Amino acid sequence: MSDPSPHAYVQAVLALYRRLSGTPTRPRGADRRLAAELHRRAIPLDVVEIALRLAAARRAARPADAQPLPPVRSLHYFLPLIDELPTGSPPEGYLDYLRDLAPETTVTPPAPTRSPRRPCQPPLPLGAGPKNVVSS
Repeated sequence: MSDPSPHAYVQAVLALYRRLSGTPTRPRGADRRLAAELHRRAIPLDVVEIALRLAAARRAARPADAQPLPPVRSLHYFLPLIDELPTGSPPEGYLDYLRDLAPETTVTPPAPTRSPRRPCQPPLPLGAGPKNVVSS
């Protein structure tokens, strides 16, 4: 694979991150900065994808009776695994194996929510509102 531009690399990393189950649909600025740092460190995209998918597969393989894990909030969650993996080419078929093991999510971002509105009522005619009663 040819060396992608910094922008293309960052976009590819963030796209991988967003598509994993349990990750935010909108990456934070810190996620963009880390993706740019990974490019500066010349970490191959295959290594980043392997790390993300491997971590997602590990999270999904937890026992059914285990306490649920909180959602992943940052690309930094994957950094120890990215650093742990060798930077050479993965074995033939390994990335396909992980893609099958930890498939991408197809969840679309939720629509913005609005607070429920009360139905509009026509204005009352003048003098028809509540009377001010003063008691002495």
